[in-house]
Formats: sequence, structure tokens, C-alpha cells
Amino acid sequence: MVMAPQKIEDGEYITVAEAVDAIGCTEGWVRMLLREGKLRGRRFGSRIWLIPVEACREAREALSTRANAKRHLAKRPAAGRKKSKRKK
Repeated sequence: MVMAPQKIEDGEYITVAEAVDAIGCTEGWVRMLLREGKLRGRRFGSRIWLIPVEACREAREALSTRANAKRHLAKRPAAGRKKSKRKK
């Protein structure tokens, strides 16, 4: 999904679905972060959240490597294991 930020008087905002793609996590996780105040956002009505683009970038950078879809595995070289001393 391509992010199409909505311009509101004080910045650019994206929807929860777009934030899911931008951050790389589930919709439930994004909504939980919004409810707990760990992710900045504006609520319109009872169900609509708009999230600042900058807040999504900050959240993406703050995620652990495990939460970042295990991207660290692709960058890490294979572990140097000792060869076993089993008899053949």
C-alpha cells in the first residue's frame, strides 16, 4: 500500500492501515499503541485514527530487530560453529 498522507492544518497524517504498512506490524498493535499513548495520533469520532507521518517513522526506528520482521538475520553472517568431533 502506498502512503498518501492527508494534510491537516498542523501536519501530514496517515490512517491506521497505512501505518501498519509503514511500521511493519499488525493493526491491533498499532491501535494498542495509540490507546496507550505510545504512538501519537488524533482520533476523529469513535473509530477513526490519523497518525502523524513522523510518529510512524519514529515508531519504526524504535522497534526491536525481532519486531522488524527479523531483518537482522539477512545482515548477519552465518555463525562460525566448531566442527563436531564425531567419528564417521
